[in-house]
Amino acid sequence: MAFWSRPATIISVLLLILLMAIMTTWALARSSPATAPGAVGPTSASPSPSSSPSAAPSISVDQSLEPPTPETQPSGAATGPGPSAAPTAGGVEPATDPFALSDVKPFSSGSATLSIYFDEQLDLEDWKPYGRDIQFTHTGIVGRDGNQLALLQAGEARSFSTCKAKTAWASALNWSQISAETYTCVKWGARRGLMRIDYPPDLNEEYPEVTVTGVVWAPAVKG
Repeated sequence: MAFWSRPATIISVLLLILLMAIMTTWALARSSPATAPGAVGPTSASPSPSSSPSAAPSISVDQSLEPPTPETQPSGAATGPGPSAAPTAGGVEPATDPFALSDVKPFSSGSATLSIYFDEQLDLEDWKPYGRDIQFTHTGIVGRDGNQLALLQAGEARSFSTCKAKTAWASALNWSQISAETYTCVKWGARRGLMRIDYPPDLNEEYPEVTVTGVVWAPAVKG
């Protein structure tokens, strides 16, 4: 009881305990790394391999299987369709179609179906049956009143100039010489014409018919 009754001794003990606590705190502070207030843990300037996103794998594309990229048309370029070939009528080239409009004026033109059972005749002025210019019989085609015929040969142009230049004329043609779309020039007085046999007659039918289409040109021809 005499020891604790001395004030100086009590103060010395308290100071010694305080000094030991300060030294212990200082030692602990040196042994652990300093952490900024509010920080979760150590930081690094670059992300760790485990946390960085991996690069996307490259994909190889076979360009030969892709459709070609359409060309981009320059701004202001014309977008209308380009020049195209002249339209054809019925699959016949306009340059060789004798029944299309041309610089040679037609006198008459048309199409008619005639019965060879009745030996019908064709009127070249109106292109109607019951005329007197060309007759269609069981044996063939016959020119009437001095009218004559001349078959077009392979390679001859179906034109006015071709029929105008013909010199070998016949008064009749046999059906054996004629097939579908056979062309024959016609000498009709001073004029020249061109006739196409669209459908020749089937001679085995009871009432065979023939369909013809043609034109007679206006210019007169001498001889």
